[in-house]
Amino acid sequence: MASSQIRERILILAPVGRDGPAMAALLTEHGFTTTVCASSAELRASMAEGAGALLLTEEALELALLPEFLDSLKSQPSWSELPLIILTYGGESRLARLLDTVAAAASGITVLERPIGSATLVRTVEVAIRSRRRQYQVHDLIQESASQIAALKENSHTIRMQEERLRKVEKLAAAGRLAASLAHEINNPLMSVTNALFILQNFSSLSPETNELVTTASSELARVSRIVSQSLSYYRVDKVPKEVNLAQILEDSLQIFEEKFRKAGLEVSSRIRPLTILGFSDEIRQAIDNLLLNAIEATPKGGRLVVSLRRSRDRRDRREPGVARLTIADSGSGISSDQLSRIFEPFFTTKAEKGNGLGLWVVMGIVTKHEGYIRVRSSTNCKSRGTVVSILWPAPIKARIEPKLLAEV
Repeated sequence: MASSQIRERILILAPVGRDGPAMAALLTEHGFTTTVCASSAELRASMAEGAGALLLTEEALELALLPEFLDSLKSQPSWSELPLIILTYGGESRLARLLDTVAAAASGITVLERPIGSATLVRTVEVAIRSRRRQYQVHDLIQESASQIAALKENSHTIRMQEERLRKVEKLAAAGRLAASLAHEINNPLMSVTNALFILQNFSSLSPETNELVTTASSELARVSRIVSQSLSYYRVDKVPKEVNLAQILEDSLQIFEEKFRKAGLEVSSRIRPLTILGFSDEIRQAIDNLLLNAIEATPKGGRLVVSLRRSRDRRDRREPGVARLTIADSGSGISSDQLSRIFEPFFTTKAEKGNGLGLWVVMGIVTKHEGYIRVRSSTNCKSRGTVVSILWPAPIKARIEPKLLAEV
């Protein structure tokens, strides 16, 4: 039976004599689809599948499962008011109270007094089916409206996502222009300072301690110069990764920051295992320095800073070789949940006028370039306040892995 026929079929329940088959034959002759039910249970099951109207004789109301039938009528959806036609023997019927009970459960009820002519029955069924069709039209309109609303919401979400991506692209472009402009302006004074340090290194009267400081300054200045050169060709990969002693880079950074740690009054502890990865040493150093500087600025005097480097398993794929896990944890003020999801966006900062919002964005770019994985956990709870940043630097590069970011509170 087609779905349209099920939606408009007449369900007949007439338990006495041959009333059921006779009414079914009459209605079928006039083009209606009918189903004769043998019991109240079968009637309720057929109602659940779909119906255009119910046609019952009053004897059907005496069946033992009448309460379940009434519950089925009451539990119809809001758009549905299934027409109910009852054939009775009139107002003096011994089942008058049952008829009143059914009328209370079904508002769309029609009572026909026997004996009834064939034309009257057919006409009554026609009116009931027209009423049911209007109900289905309302139902279909509700469904269509719901689909349109869902589509509008989806389109609105898509538009918002596209606008957000566009804003990010604009920020990236602006950051690129800013980086290139700054790099160009910084390049000239860098050359002057480099020349001055070169002259100092050739003074034989310098003490060994002073000469060591000048050498360190020259090395750091050379690194700054390389960063400036990279900024002029923003994110352009112009060399292949090399084997990098990650432990040595981390120790060098901690040594450079010793004076800052002392002035900030921070207690610093570290546990560094010797580990080597493939990568770009200057960029890795830049990322570590940015994270250390953020930790210093976020931690009040007397706070703690814990730095560790160890071998770990790649939780994304246990079959992959181990990764180098670099963790920098501070006891600072923490980052709120609404800010945490945005910390890697360019120009977004939690430092007010102190920050430019590019440090962590640069860190994310470097980690992504190294096919790494960065995770940030933070808490503003007074009992466990602080931030933990973990970076997983992969083993020798075998295949490109989509970088991921997890931010947790």
